[in-house]
Amino acid sequence: MNVSNNGTEMAKEQMVEEIDLRELLKTVQKRSRLIIAGTLLCALTMGLISFFILPPVYEAETLLMVTQATEKLQNVQNLREEGLEEVVGSVSRLPVWTMNTYLGQIKSEALMKRIIAELELNPELYTPVSLARMIDASVVKDSNLIEVKVRNSDPVLASRIANTLSEEYLRLMTEKNQEQMSRSMSFLNEQKEITEGQLEKALEELKEVQGQPRNVAVLEAEFSSMLEEKKELTSRLQAVQVEIQQLDSGINKLEQELSGISEYIYVEKWDEEAQAVTTVKERNTLYVSLAQSLAEKKAELAEKQGEEAGLQAAMASLTGNLENLQAELAEKRLEEEKLVREVERLKKTAETLAEKTTETQIAKSINLGDTSVIVVSASSVPLYPVKPNKKLNIAVAFVLGLMVFTMLAFVIEYLDNTLKTPDDVTRELELPVLGVIPAATAKDSR
Repeated sequence: MNVSNNGTEMAKEQMVEEIDLRELLKTVQKRSRLIIAGTLLCALTMGLISFFILPPVYEAETLLMVTQATEKLQNVQNLREEGLEEVVGSVSRLPVWTMNTYLGQIKSEALMKRIIAELELNPELYTPVSLARMIDASVVKDSNLIEVKVRNSDPVLASRIANTLSEEYLRLMTEKNQEQMSRSMSFLNEQKEITEGQLEKALEELKEVQGQPRNVAVLEAEFSSMLEEKKELTSRLQAVQVEIQQLDSGINKLEQELSGISEYIYVEKWDEEAQAVTTVKERNTLYVSLAQSLAEKKAELAEKQGEEAGLQAAMASLTGNLENLQAELAEKRLEEEKLVREVERLKKTAETLAEKTTETQIAKSINLGDTSVIVVSASSVPLYPVKPNKKLNIAVAFVLGLMVFTMLAFVIEYLDNTLKTPDDVTRELELPVLGVIPAATAKDSR
């Protein structure tokens, strides 16, 4: 039961679709005159506009190729080995532009003004903005080529504008590069003069410091002399201290010996007068000798101790003088070394600037600053216009007219709610048709 119902519904849908498609075809057929007339009218109108109203536009083309300025350096490799590779670096660097940068310069206001002045164009008709609108530039894919197209109603003027654009563009790029080189030369010369002035001043200061009465050389000689004197004093002090130690040891020994010996001894002597042996008290000669040696040792020790005190005082004074001299020497040496380093730095800077100036002059003399753009293909006078494309315009107008008037036919049919045929009565009113009264014509009336 379900299968039969589905089949019935599908049949009804197909019938509806068939009826709808038939109605659409009837509508197109019914309004075919309107559609055909409107479409032909659109195509005819566009044809008249394209042939008689729209002015022809001619397109002139020129092709530019961007090269690298460094290619010229390959011809002077021997100079590069001497440092010419630095010419395009730092101060004297040529501007490095991308393809988009070159492309952007083509429609610049400065270049448009140069073209207008060169061709003596009417400034009221041709302004930089209007002239730029006539120019179309693009980079050829995967290449270093720039394609320039100029469109104008005058084919000769279009060709002249394209060729003048190429020439003036090359001159403009060359001037920009040469300006950069000139600015580099001016900057280098200015820095060279400043550096030479600073170097002269630094040399005078260094000469003044070195010419002082107590300069580094004098202080170093005096310091060396004091070091030798200190060395001698140290040696003498050490010798005196050794002698003092020896004297102390000898004195201690003598004192120990004296402590074990009597100062007086009793000696038995024959007395002539008394004709008898008498005991006489006398000083011990050994004791006297040792006492005398001890006294001499103590005197010598006192002398050595005095000498030691003098040497120590001299050493202390010399050490203080050395410290003061060392501080003065360090200050003078620091000042002189600072000036020497400054002089060496300025000399090196002056030499570098002189070298850079020479290299920049060489680079300028070999036209390294010339433009890196060349004309690959000059423009010729176009023979046929690129606009308007008459066939394309008529075809587009025909298609658009067909679409517009077909839609207009359906709109009119949709808005028309009158009953014209028995089928309209049956469909709209769902009533049977009993009869039809034919329309009376002139022939029937006769």
